[in-house]
Amino acid sequence: DQTRRIVVQNIAESEGSGQALTFCSVLGQGACPIALLAGDLDEAERYGRMLSAHTERFQIRLWNIWAHCFISLLAIRRGDINQGMKDIRACLDLAGEAQLLPRFMLIRGEYARYMGEFGAVDEALRIVKDMLAGCATRDEGWYVPELLRVQADLLLAADVDKSAQAEAVYMRSLAIAREQDARAWELRTGVSLARFLIQRQRRTESMTLLQSILDRFPGASSTDDARAATALLASVVEARSS
Repeated sequence: DQTRRIVVQNIAESEGSGQALTFCSVLGQGACPIALLAGDLDEAERYGRMLSAHTERFQIRLWNIWAHCFISLLAIRRGDINQGMKDIRACLDLAGEAQLLPRFMLIRGEYARYMGEFGAVDEALRIVKDMLAGCATRDEGWYVPELLRVQADLLLAADVDKSAQAEAVYMRSLAIAREQDARAWELRTGVSLARFLIQRQRRTESMTLLQSILDRFPGASSTDDARAATALLASVVEARSS
């Protein structure tokens, strides 16, 4: 909630600065990802289309490609799966080697996640593996906890016998998020790991995990991940008491 208020302030300040590239960064590195991660798709689309219009006006090619990728992600989230996936692939191809830049990590990570959900698990795992290798090479750690969470989800989708490996990857994601004090990633991984534990009848562990994370995440009730964590915790408590 605090971050979203800062985003509004940053947009107002950068609009009046006359710096076209600065406005791209405010929208593409701040407003769009934050709205998406909060689960506010209407706000995310408004910022995405604002970035698209701005980059068309000032002919800023790479950020324009990014904006179209982002809008396609929102289309997938809203159910337009086939067209959204096709559009993202086309946009990433158009970006070429530039898709390896840090600004595209969120796009590529979400794309890999959806690929896994819709059946292309092996290719999704390859993308995530390549992204993790790139992060290690560049010492670019901010997105690593989320990439590891996606990797663990994909391992489970690929082979149920990989549960031990997946759990280890979840734990690594959680450890890095805590080391970075990246609480949004910690919350997201915590929900995935808790679901994993519940499926294996380890409800007490899942309840302890979720409660400890939510206790450290004030002001998170308006995000999708926080709502998911709260609902999951309530279901575990109810199951234990029944």
